[in-house]
Amino acid sequence: MPLSRPDTRPDVSVVIPVFNKLEMTRVCVESILEHGAQALFEIIVVSNGSTDGTDQWLTEQSRRGHLKAVLNQRNEGFSAGCNTGAAAASGRYILFLNNDMEVTPDWLDPMVTTLDNDPAVGIVGARLLFPDGTIQHGGVALVQKTGTDGTPHIEGIHVGYRMDGASPGNNTPRHMQIVTGAALLIRREVFTEVGGFDTGYWNGNEDVDLCLKAGEKGWQTVYRPESVIYHFESQSGPERWTAVQENVRRFNTIWQGRAQPDMTQPPSGKALQATKTNRIRTYTPPRVRRPATATRASDSVSIIVLTWNALDYTRRCAESLLRHTDPRHEILFVDNGSRADTIAYLQDLERDHAQVRVILNGENLGFAGGNNVGLAAARGRHVCLLNSDTVVTAGWLDPMVRVLDSDPRVGLVGPMTNSITGPQKLDSVPYDEETLDGLDEFAAQLAERLGGQVVPTLWVVGFCVLIRGALLEQIGGLDTSFGQGNFEDTDYCLRAFIAGQNSVIVPDSFVHHFGSRSFAAGRVDYHALMAEKKAIFQSKWAAKGNAPGELSIDPEFLISQGFVAPLHFHPLPGLENLPLWEWEKRQWLAKGEQFFQREHFDGAARIFQRLLDFCPGHPQAINNLACSLWRLGRVAEAVNLLEKLLREHPENEDARWNLEQIAPKLQEST
Repeated sequence: MPLSRPDTRPDVSVVIPVFNKLEMTRVCVESILEHGAQALFEIIVVSNGSTDGTDQWLTEQSRRGHLKAVLNQRNEGFSAGCNTGAAAASGRYILFLNNDMEVTPDWLDPMVTTLDNDPAVGIVGARLLFPDGTIQHGGVALVQKTGTDGTPHIEGIHVGYRMDGASPGNNTPRHMQIVTGAALLIRREVFTEVGGFDTGYWNGNEDVDLCLKAGEKGWQTVYRPESVIYHFESQSGPERWTAVQENVRRFNTIWQGRAQPDMTQPPSGKALQATKTNRIRTYTPPRVRRPATATRASDSVSIIVLTWNALDYTRRCAESLLRHTDPRHEILFVDNGSRADTIAYLQDLERDHAQVRVILNGENLGFAGGNNVGLAAARGRHVCLLNSDTVVTAGWLDPMVRVLDSDPRVGLVGPMTNSITGPQKLDSVPYDEETLDGLDEFAAQLAERLGGQVVPTLWVVGFCVLIRGALLEQIGGLDTSFGQGNFEDTDYCLRAFIAGQNSVIVPDSFVHHFGSRSFAAGRVDYHALMAEKKAIFQSKWAAKGNAPGELSIDPEFLISQGFVAPLHFHPLPGLENLPLWEWEKRQWLAKGEQFFQREHFDGAARIFQRLLDFCPGHPQAINNLACSLWRLGRVAEAVNLLEKLLREHPENEDARWNLEQIAPKLQEST
């Protein structure tokens, strides 16, 4: 439904400030009315003293119920016009839109979805294209420049300007500090909190100023390329350029030395270079909402310890946790069907210690499945997966938490250890690795010597990994297709990487690791298990490496693949997925069909199945899943799906035709 009814509060108030240029305003408004949106919206057009018949046309459109008209007697400029329109708005969100625009299908809903689903985001911008299809706006980078006279100044530069509008980089949602005010969606409360647009600017830099003020208040700004709008740039007339230098001076007086630039550019004008404070990175929206108890526990961590027999090692782990972990942190033991002695010990812990909780799965759900139960139940702001065959040391958790809290680009943190593969393993340790004599002294010396260091890495090992709570909502839990264990931790880190969250090692945190004691207690052939799970991982990520422990990933492959939500998000048990909007359903269907056309039938099947996880009974997803299963040789499953679909929707001709083609294959195979 495009317009909200008079008795219904709109989701969005679309505020369009105009000064003459009636024909452009007419095209803009008519394109909005033509394409509509799933979100309810109202249109408010603020005429800044127009003299070309604009006011008369707006009055007539208002009489027809198409929009609200606010008619100013003189040109008050962009900032004041937007503020006037915002004062007349009744929507939860306000979209400021230039009149030299023509919207396309799905122009609004991806931006609204972002604010609806992500409470951390305050401002969202769209992908703006020139009429020739090249980029006019793909977000705005804040750039520190130095003039030829040595004078520093900062300014906003449009990312991707004049590049191909279909290029992968410009089609990736991104965290930005700034988006253009030409199409800027903002929460009403954020607009009020920052005091609206600064009227000290005249048609320039007021949008950059607004976004930076929101950022200082803790709000995130996001670029959503799925919202596409054509922009006939700067068609408002010569008044647009009358105060350029004054705007630049005012902006730099306020923000030079105060704002943190994303990039720098030398006086020579050579290529831009990213700064250490660069805020531009991939944005991945949340797909599941954790319980409110998790978000309210602002300074706590849930430490999840998965147990499966091996009681002696579980006891040593628990004792070290209780000795070296602040009581504000939750210790959550999740048992995967252990024998009675382990269960009795865990229940005694829960009875005797307020910070301990116990969940009994009753059966072995595997490493991923068991930990996912804990991740879904965790109450802490962040979560830490910790193997039961570990022993933590004094101050083990605090350095890892500090890194997460100080750098929003980091999503996973791991400590150093004595026994693991990869860079987290020390070459040797001076303490006794069985009795642990000397462990505490060694860990204290290590922390003093290496305090404050952070080492970037592509992945950390899951024997002990601290996970940002927000990352759980974005990519979900561990991939249960890895079964009993191994490689799901590496898989998780790669999913986090393409979702815009990096992994790091903190050398001043040390956790002792005995290594694979639950597998040994369960008499699992560890080497055979490793080989089996490695094959799954290599197939999923195009990884190379034949020798045990050998594994290489092409980062360019990861970046080019990008985060594909229906492939890379894994639901958490018991938590409700956020609902998909219609534009997202169409997008997921299209992605699955692309995989099918490229004969990637396994990927296509997983995409259509994930769509059904979010939207049970979706007819097109069922139909497409059946076709994918058929091409994978799972003919009986395909036939069952189509027969069930036709019982519920006998009018579905596509399903009937597909069943007629596939059913004979089942008879041939039997």
